[in-house]
Amino acid sequence: MAHDILKERRLTRDQERSIKVLSAYCLGAVIRAENALPYTFKALKVDRASVEYDDVEGYSTSGDTLSMTTANIDQAASLAKLQFLINHVIETIVANSVSTKRDCYYMLKNQFQKYPWMDLTGQGESDRLIDTLERIIRLNRENLNVIADPKGLIYGDITIVDEEGTEFTCGEREQSITGFAGQWEIKKYGVKAVIPIEKTGVFMDLKKLKVADELNIGLVHLGGQPARGCRALIKLLSEKGIPIGVLTDFSPWSGMIAKSVMSGSINAAHLSGLHASKAAFLGIESADVDTWLKDVWKSVQEPLSKNDLLRAQNNLSLPYMQDDYWKGENEWFVRHARKTELEALGTAAGSPLKKKEFYKSYLRAKLREKLKVRV
Repeated sequence: MAHDILKERRLTRDQERSIKVLSAYCLGAVIRAENALPYTFKALKVDRASVEYDDVEGYSTSGDTLSMTTANIDQAASLAKLQFLINHVIETIVANSVSTKRDCYYMLKNQFQKYPWMDLTGQGESDRLIDTLERIIRLNRENLNVIADPKGLIYGDITIVDEEGTEFTCGEREQSITGFAGQWEIKKYGVKAVIPIEKTGVFMDLKKLKVADELNIGLVHLGGQPARGCRALIKLLSEKGIPIGVLTDFSPWSGMIAKSVMSGSINAAHLSGLHASKAAFLGIESADVDTWLKDVWKSVQEPLSKNDLLRAQNNLSLPYMQDDYWKGENEWFVRHARKTELEALGTAAGSPLKKKEFYKSYLRAKLREKLKVRV
């Protein structure tokens, strides 16, 4: 079956490369095991001590590796589990199928029933095995047909060709963003900018009130911390020359959401194509407290929790928040111990009937100030 599929070239070059790489690891491990020799896998280290940050390139690994060897009994157990995962991934690619992270968890859990000493502690362990596999073979899981559930939406005058060659437009209704979005092609667009938005309510407001249509902008719903497919699609839009302006809550955690879009993240430092370095942060920001939110600030502000405050303090030491702007934002949180959400913009409008014009004024001002875009 595998031979027939490869012969008919029903797989992409990336998929073929993935199979070859994975097979090489399996074969090498088997040969050494049959000869009673220990074997070692080297995985890229991804933590704060082993990554590097650049304002344009974002996060990348330093190249430091972590060894996993069968000579160590605990590591040998992890490598045995990894072999089951590799075999499953190869079969998934050859079958031109996909596996969600949940699929992988159930498959491993079922396999390990035969070997009680290999029992999984939960999906967290299964997910860590997938992450380890990425860092060993240096390919992202989407190239291995292992995906997370779709998360994120896109709306606007943008035409896309997906990974299967299907063309669709995002201007009639919002479209779901899948884990394969990094493989999509932006065929054409008519928008002047795209705004990734953290919260569902504001995303839907800007669509239903026709703000996006009248300002000729595209919208991306992040849904909190954005999925990798969502970040990859934003990167593709930016590479097409579309200005990107991020809109989030005003909180230490939301600052990290914005920066993951603009600068990447430590956890994905071993991957490329997951940030848009030319993107700008629109707000909500501390400057809005005394301007756009001035009349309603007392009612829309919330106290920072202990975790919020700790997050702001930790943000001050993160590599991607060392410029004056982000230091100033996090120092504001530490000093004032207050935050607010995107819904505060609706309150500032004064009435649902006035929301549309308030949103348009706010976005026009922000896009002009941050991205030099007039809408």
